[in-house]
Amino acid sequence: MKKNYKAILAAMTGNALEYYDVMLYGFFATTLAPLFFPSDNQAVSYISSLGTFAAGFVMRPVGGLVFGHLGDKFGRRFALVLSIFLVTLPTLTIGLLPTYAEIGIAAPVILVTCRLLQGLCVGGEYSGASIFVIEYSKKGKECFAGSILTASGSFGGVIGTFCGFICTLAFMPTWGWRIPFIIGAFMGLMGYYIRAKVNESPEFEKAKDERIEKVPLWGVLVKRKKNLLCTVAIGASSLVPLYLATVYMGFLMSSKLHLTISEIMLTNVALTSFNVCLFPFFGRLADKIGKENQMKKAAIFMVLLAYPLFFFLENNFSLLNIIIVQFAILGLNIAFVAPSMALLTTYFPVHERYSGIGFGYALGGALLGGTTPLIITSLSSWHESPYIPAYYLMFSAILGILGVTLGKKQKADEIRLQPRSNMNRLRYAKAS
Repeated sequence: MKKNYKAILAAMTGNALEYYDVMLYGFFATTLAPLFFPSDNQAVSYISSLGTFAAGFVMRPVGGLVFGHLGDKFGRRFALVLSIFLVTLPTLTIGLLPTYAEIGIAAPVILVTCRLLQGLCVGGEYSGASIFVIEYSKKGKECFAGSILTASGSFGGVIGTFCGFICTLAFMPTWGWRIPFIIGAFMGLMGYYIRAKVNESPEFEKAKDERIEKVPLWGVLVKRKKNLLCTVAIGASSLVPLYLATVYMGFLMSSKLHLTISEIMLTNVALTSFNVCLFPFFGRLADKIGKENQMKKAAIFMVLLAYPLFFFLENNFSLLNIIIVQFAILGLNIAFVAPSMALLTTYFPVHERYSGIGFGYALGGALLGGTTPLIITSLSSWHESPYIPAYYLMFSAILGILGVTLGKKQKADEIRLQPRSNMNRLRYAKAS
C-alpha cells in the first residue's frame, strides 16, 4: 500500500509541475511580449508571444511519440524521470533568461526553444503518468486513480495562475515575473528526486519477458489503427470543452465585459479549483457505474445542453451567466475526462500502451483541443453567429461518443503479448 501511495505522489508531483509551467507562461504571455519580442506594433509583439505559447501544443504529439516509445521500451519510470528532468531545465532558463535588450535575437530564440521543450515533455507526461498510476492501482479503482492524477494537473494550473497573479501586483518589482519560474524549477528538482526513488509499475515488470516491437507505435499502427483513432477522438473531446470554457470564455470577458487579465485569471483559479474537487468524485462514480457508461452519458448531455447554454448566454449576457455556463461545461467535461485514461489503457497491450495513448491523445488535443479558441474565433468572424461555440462543443462531444463506442477493449489474453521464449521456439522450429 505504501508503494502505491509513493507511486501516485511521484506521478502527481511531475504532472502538477508540467501544467504549472503551461499556465504560468499563458499568464505571462502579454508581460513577456515587449521584453522578448519588441516591436513598434504592440499587436505583432503579443501575437509573437502567444505564438510561442501555441508552439508548445505543436510539440505535444511529438512528445507523446518520443516518451511513448521510451516508456514502452525502457519502462514508465525511465520516461517519467527523464520528462521531469527535461521540463525543469527550460523552466529555470526562462526564469533567468536575459531580455532582448540585453542579448538581442538570442533571447526570443532561447525562449521559443524552452517552450518547445516544455511542450515535448507535456506531450508525454500526462498520458505516461496516468498509465503509471493506473497500472499501480487496485482492480476496480482504476478510474479513481486516474482522476486523482488528472486533478493534480489542475492543481498545478491553480498554483501557477495564483503565483502569476501575486507576482504582478503593484508591490512586486518589475522582474517579479521571474520568481514563479524559479520556484517551478525547485519544484521540478523535488519531483525528480521523488520519481527517481519509486519502483517501476507492477504491470510493466510482469511483462518484461514479452516480445516487444522495435518501434511500439508501429505495432499500434499495424494492428490497432481503429483504437488509435478512437484515442485521438477522446483526446480532442477531452480538451475542447476545457479550452472553450477557460481561454475562449476569457476572451469574451476581456472583449465584451472589459475585464482585466488579473480578474480573468482569478476567475480561472476558481474554475480550476472546482475541477480539482470534482475529478475524484466522478472517478469514484465511474468505478461504480462503468467507464463507458459515464463517458457516453456525459457526452450525450454535452450535445443536448450545448445550444441551450449559449442561447441562454446570448439572451442574458453578464459575467455571472458566463461563469454559470463555464461551470456547466466543465462539470460535464470532468465527468467525461475522469475515467478516460482508465478506459484508454484497455485499448492497448502493455508494451504498446504508452505509445498508443501518448501519441493518440496528444494528437487529438493538439489538432482540435489547443486550437479551440482560434477555430471558434475564426468561424465566428466568418459566419457571425453567437452559436458557433455550441456547434463546436457538440461536434467534439460526438467525437467522444464515437471514440468510446467504437474502441475495442483488449481481451485478457491480448493484454499480454507473446513471450520472447515462445517466439524463439517458433524461430527454431522454422529453421529446422
